[in-house]
Amino acid sequence: MSKHHSRFSRRTFLRTGVTASVAMGMGVQAYAEAAPSEKVDTKKILNYQPDMRYRRLGNTDIYLSVISLGGLVNEPGVHAYGIDRGVNLVHISDSYLGGRSIRDLGEVMKSKRDKVYIALKDNFFSREDYRKENFKKIDDILKLLNTDYVDFFMFNRHDAESAKDPLIGESFEKLKQLGKVRFAGFTNHGDIKGGTAAAVESGMYHLLNPVLSQDNLTLLDAELRAAREKGMGVMGMKTMKGLRGRDQELVYLKKLLSNPAVTTVVKGIGSVEMFDAYLKAAGETLTSQEDKALYHYAQANRSNNCLMCDECKRNCPECIEISTVIRCKDYYFEQLGDRYTAFTTYQELPEQKRFNSRCGSCRKCEQVCPHGIQIVNRLEAAKQLFA
Repeated sequence: MSKHHSRFSRRTFLRTGVTASVAMGMGVQAYAEAAPSEKVDTKKILNYQPDMRYRRLGNTDIYLSVISLGGLVNEPGVHAYGIDRGVNLVHISDSYLGGRSIRDLGEVMKSKRDKVYIALKDNFFSREDYRKENFKKIDDILKLLNTDYVDFFMFNRHDAESAKDPLIGESFEKLKQLGKVRFAGFTNHGDIKGGTAAAVESGMYHLLNPVLSQDNLTLLDAELRAAREKGMGVMGMKTMKGLRGRDQELVYLKKLLSNPAVTTVVKGIGSVEMFDAYLKAAGETLTSQEDKALYHYAQANRSNNCLMCDECKRNCPECIEISTVIRCKDYYFEQLGDRYTAFTTYQELPEQKRFNSRCGSCRKCEQVCPHGIQIVNRLEAAKQLFA
């Protein structure tokens, strides 16, 4: 894939938004095929419960619950509660909450492992580990999870070139031969469009894990359709980024599930009441009025929501990790209230990648941002918060 495919102009994105507005009101009907649960033999569905909806994972014989649990909100009681109500996919990383999340999930897995698929995000192997086939680190992770293997091994890559790295396929096959993993997955936080497109084109993955916030759902429309055509499943993450309030989140969940390319939505859920609200919404149909309200909200808040497209980074002379810094401030710190993740993620960046004294006089990032975000102000605010 050429670099040309991973780039897009502000004018292009605005034109896409206009197209979405013209189609508004038709979108629900266009995706109506995904509204009811698929007619399948429920005995084939792991941990089937009648109140949960399930969707087939691409061209596999696996059916996943449309709600999956994970993320940075970690409540072991909610994990157990959700699994008892039909959740059959959990997503985890050894880095979440400084390792507490994976330890807590491991406790839940002592009694629930046979009811769920586990998706493990790769934050512990370096490229050198892959090159030398040094896979010992995964044994420690599996021990924490109280399991011998994970179902989905999520390769964590943040640009188009690394998404299609042949070493991924070679390493996955080795890990599979060792009995440590079953399926390959892809997750990314940067170059969202280019990275996702490259992952689809590579054909190496069974499960894609892109950021599917409201704006990204529009941005990735072509990539989601291509993934579905190729028999790849999609687990949307950071879906509620930029939304305000539970009611709006529930409506957007219905919007996501009206898209047949979306297999499941992974969400950190902090209470049983919140889980019940999500489960109820997952069984409902998005109305045209709700769709319209979501659209108008997105248009009114464009300048507040980073697409994580990395167009800014590609045009930054200093290669500042802009989307990561903004994610720390706007999403982790302000929206989720997760000070730990916001601070640690920011501090993990090399100091020269967080901010530069020349940013104020340069502002090339702001000139190319599809949403017209005042990026330098965000970088300066993050520096005051976290540095």
